[in-house]
Amino acid sequence: MTTTFPDRGAMRASSPRLARLPGLLAAAGLLACLSACGGSDDHPASTNTTTATPPATTTPTSPTFAPAVLSSSVCSGLTATSIPASSISLPSGGATFTSAALVAATDANNLNGDFCKVLGTVQPVDGAAPVIHFEINLPVKWNGKFVHVGGGGFDGVLITGLDPMDFAPASSATPLALGYATFGDDSGHVGGITNGSFAANDEALANYGRQSLKKTHDVAMALMTSLYKVDKPLKGYFIGSSTGGRDALAMVQNWPQDYDGIFINRPALNYTGLRLSNVQLGRSLFLNNGAGWINPVKTTLLLNTVMNACDGLDGAQDGIISNVAACKAQSSAILASLRCAGGADTGNTCLSDAQLATVTAMANPLALNYALANGVTSYGGYNILAGMVFGPPYSASRNFGPNATGPTAPNYLAASSNSPNAYITGDQWMKYFITRNASFNTLTVDPANPGAWQQRIVDVSALTDATSTNLDAFFAKGGKIIWTHGTADEVVSTDSSIAYYQQLVAKYGQSGIDAAVRFYLIPGNGHGGTGPFIPSFDSLALLSGWVEAGTEPANNIVAVNTQTKAAVDTSPAGTAARPLCRYPSWPKYKGGGADPNLAASFSCSTQ
Repeated sequence: MTTTFPDRGAMRASSPRLARLPGLLAAAGLLACLSACGGSDDHPASTNTTTATPPATTTPTSPTFAPAVLSSSVCSGLTATSIPASSISLPSGGATFTSAALVAATDANNLNGDFCKVLGTVQPVDGAAPVIHFEINLPVKWNGKFVHVGGGGFDGVLITGLDPMDFAPASSATPLALGYATFGDDSGHVGGITNGSFAANDEALANYGRQSLKKTHDVAMALMTSLYKVDKPLKGYFIGSSTGGRDALAMVQNWPQDYDGIFINRPALNYTGLRLSNVQLGRSLFLNNGAGWINPVKTTLLLNTVMNACDGLDGAQDGIISNVAACKAQSSAILASLRCAGGADTGNTCLSDAQLATVTAMANPLALNYALANGVTSYGGYNILAGMVFGPPYSASRNFGPNATGPTAPNYLAASSNSPNAYITGDQWMKYFITRNASFNTLTVDPANPGAWQQRIVDVSALTDATSTNLDAFFAKGGKIIWTHGTADEVVSTDSSIAYYQQLVAKYGQSGIDAAVRFYLIPGNGHGGTGPFIPSFDSLALLSGWVEAGTEPANNIVAVNTQTKAAVDTSPAGTAARPLCRYPSWPKYKGGGADPNLAASFSCSTQ
């Protein structure tokens, strides 16, 4: 019998309490968490409505707040104590703290000040499911706020909460050093970010979908309210990129009362669409005896041809394509210029018709002949014909496959080191999330018409996707979203973010979204440190300032490039600055001899 682990509607004990096991917590008589410490009542996502308007933004005020200062004895006394399942709002076997120790500001390599580092596990309901590993960091002197940090890929790696924010300036303090409590988890399994085998277990899949985040959140709330002796935190934030961006959206869609603001970067929100597009790429490359496969030399030819055609469309010849729409309008001409005479493969100076079909399939949206969760029927195309990084010098492991000789049957039918990273993850998803057959031939499934697997795909999308546009409760409490996505992203389609943003505008109206969301595209920025432009700016300060003081983020954010310049690259040096422009605008060079390394030399334009 299959066990179901629902996201919402889980029954709670009427008054959850921190377990008073022998040890310091019981001896000190510290207050257990209040009945609200497990988080707000679970908020069910609902079907979209045609109109909705978030309330006007108000400047928040804070009541008198005097959290306790943590001591070393209180911290270390947490070891081997536990929290009962009744204090966690989703089904679990309770949580145990496996270690707790005070980390001093003077300790080697510690950039986070004095804090209590707590490691632990949330036990599963299913004895065959793995535990959730978590880390909760409690500053000795707490500012009353927390930052929850999301994961990446298939997760399987403990998110410590010790690192700086995405894009944080080198000189900025970490959230923990600023006094925020921070926490993260491994999503309920241990493994690499391209290993999907955990999903063969129902509970592990549900935990990865979003449930581990809620369980870890509830444990962290129990700790904070008990040890700091407060009713609840002043403010809560979630930050995440890629899968972590999906995590953040999933949390405010399902448990909106738990957070006041989120910062998301390149969110894999249409998660099932992403994995289906991974499968589609594999089919383009490997069916027909690999006729559609594109070797590294031809990949470089493709990218250089696009850059040469589009680099100057934003006014500056700088190795960054900012006017993506104008570049996409050149797609037909670019493809025609690359075609081998007669359409057959005649060598590395051109692309065959089969290879051009691979590029076109990647650039176009993937249309589905059925609806995923929340009515989604497509996945956005990639900017491979508009400046996406795919191969050297910035994305060597993400391409059409790294070998120079191409796929040789039957080896290319099995995901391997010679397969593109995208197909490896799509193959893992099909084998373990969908078919649960480790020897399944993923290439036999047409993502647009998956036949017998269609309903399973739809069902899994309800567990893993963050595509609901029901943000009513989050917006009603004044919740804010700051959102970025690089136009050169080679892993998560930039257009998938644009599509979701447009859906929010359609639901709430532009003025409604302007009150709660800021969305910025980043030209030249790829995925996880790739691309010629990696911006540096203080996203946490922007988010907290908007939530707590009502200071709206600017329509353009000045950001310095921190990418190490490659020898073959023509983009700006690492000190160059650009404005991050609020969607749908993009940075246009003013010309007239203005210094292209200065953000002031660019204006945010829509034409």
